[in-house]
Amino acid sequence: MKKGKLFLCLFMVAVLGGMWFSTGPASAQSIELSLSLMTPPKHLRNTNVILPWIKMVEERTQGKVKIKPFFSSTLAQPQESFDGTASGVCDMAESYTFGNPGRFALSETLMLPEMGFPTGLSCGRALWHLYKTFPEVQAEYKGVKMLWLHSTPGAKLNTKKKAVKSLEDLKGMKIAVSGATMVKVGRALGLSPVTMSTGDLYEAADKGVIDGFVRPVELLVSRKLAEVAKYVTDVDLGHDLFFIVMNQKKWDSLPPDAKKVLTELSGDWAVEFTGKAWDKFDQEAAADVKAKGIEFISLPKQEEARWRKLISPIKDEYAADLEAKKLPGKKILEELKKLAEKKG
Repeated sequence: MKKGKLFLCLFMVAVLGGMWFSTGPASAQSIELSLSLMTPPKHLRNTNVILPWIKMVEERTQGKVKIKPFFSSTLAQPQESFDGTASGVCDMAESYTFGNPGRFALSETLMLPEMGFPTGLSCGRALWHLYKTFPEVQAEYKGVKMLWLHSTPGAKLNTKKKAVKSLEDLKGMKIAVSGATMVKVGRALGLSPVTMSTGDLYEAADKGVIDGFVRPVELLVSRKLAEVAKYVTDVDLGHDLFFIVMNQKKWDSLPPDAKKVLTELSGDWAVEFTGKAWDKFDQEAAADVKAKGIEFISLPKQEEARWRKLISPIKDEYAADLEAKKLPGKKILEELKKLAEKKG
């Protein structure tokens, strides 16, 4: 009889103890979210922005939310990332806008050169301002939960064998660019534009398929492109734009405390965090490659004016094309001009 009572007591202790531990925060079941990323693990954007952000989310939620990154497009290709997130293939994704031609046309006004936002932070702020201000821009990202938008620092002209110091130097050069807008810009400047993904630049430059590429300086380090480039012509040739989005149903399923943390670590805060970090490692990359012998070329003011004269009409043409599609291209362009003037 005594053994029976002892067994019952031990059983109740075990049950109650198990109930206590199962409701304690240390062993509460965590929520794992998949995050599709385009870039390899050691890319500077991952080491300086994405991975620190993941760590902050986990710490602020006390381990309740864990984000699992899938690098190098192993979960979804860049052009599939937005729809893949909307449909639930991935819980979250980062990708560039020009992976889906025409889909983010209003946003991509900021891909135009010489818009007056030379840094990643200033361009990211301008892009986020457009998103918050224009319903038509928000509509471009319909179907997902927007976390934040961000931008590269201004793209430069990187060349391998020939230093570009004038428009005449560009004639006939095969230069890799991002998206249809930059194809127009390239043609206006007299070069031969080739659309090419960042992941293909190294091999193409190494084999001489291209003479150079338009990309931010940090890629000379993060993608080791300094090995296939010798010169950087310091001109503002636009920006690549990125979104970080989340599956709406997955967002809706999160508990309020998890939503609160993710809200605090996205939006305005994340735009600032990402822009400042990107500009910092872009500047560090520039110093690094200069020390290794990469030559940076600044154009004389008279030469800069020649480039701007050729680029300027493309902005109005881009806005007119948007207007033809019943989109507020002119209003967007005017708003960006005001922002640039205010910033200046």
